[in-house]
Amino acid sequence: MARKSAKSKGYRKAAGKKPYLTKRDIIMLCVLIVVVAIGAALLFSYDDGALKVKDGKLVDAGENWLVVNGSASGGKRYYKLGEAGELDGYARTTEPMAADENLTVIRYTPEDEASPVTGISLSASPSDAARVAEYYRSVTATATEPSAVQTGDADGVPFSYFTYQMAYHVDEEAADAEAADAEAPAEEAPAEAEEAAEEAEAEPNKFEQAIHAYIDAPHSSAIGLSVTYEVPSEADFLTDEQLVDMARQVISTIAVEEK
Repeated sequence: MARKSAKSKGYRKAAGKKPYLTKRDIIMLCVLIVVVAIGAALLFSYDDGALKVKDGKLVDAGENWLVVNGSASGGKRYYKLGEAGELDGYARTTEPMAADENLTVIRYTPEDEASPVTGISLSASPSDAARVAEYYRSVTATATEPSAVQTGDADGVPFSYFTYQMAYHVDEEAADAEAADAEAPAEEAPAEAEEAAEEAEAEPNKFEQAIHAYIDAPHSSAIGLSVTYEVPSEADFLTDEQLVDMARQVISTIAVEEK
């Protein structure tokens, strides 16, 4: 009788199955899980200096704080850039910005009514000082002829700045009359246009000048200041050096946060 083959006896050669993960794969996966866990812990515990907000308002923000919205995504993430100090001979006030009441403009008003300074203001911008100076110079250039952006130094604090002068005519009697009767009849429009043309040709009786300066601050931002003057005549315009000296005085009162 012929022998039955191994196949006929029901024997089968089982194919060896490899494990889904090798020992090396398991070790690498564990390492990856640990790394992700550590990264998540660092992410949630990292404090980048953003100010606390509750119900849409900053918590415990000082009245003299200079705050910027440093969010790059269009949201709101606030950072303190510094504090505005006192300026001798000036009263300091704080005004919220209409677009965002968490952001403010700090103003200094001269206590001497005879002062040629009509106002000093401080505010924050979410960009570096040189770039902000160039931007606002371009904005100012639509109505004035500002100087080029230059650089200065205030006791070791570098700043970028530009200046401008304005000479124009204001018919104060016409302005008073317009305020008394704001809604003039339509048929008077040509007369008003003629008066405006005459006013444009009249000799200047208002003379203003200003300096705008910007210093670098933390969070890739800048603190900006402006000082405006009104003088009796063109002969009374201050020199650029005098304007820069005033900017230095204001900068010396600002306590910038450490980066």
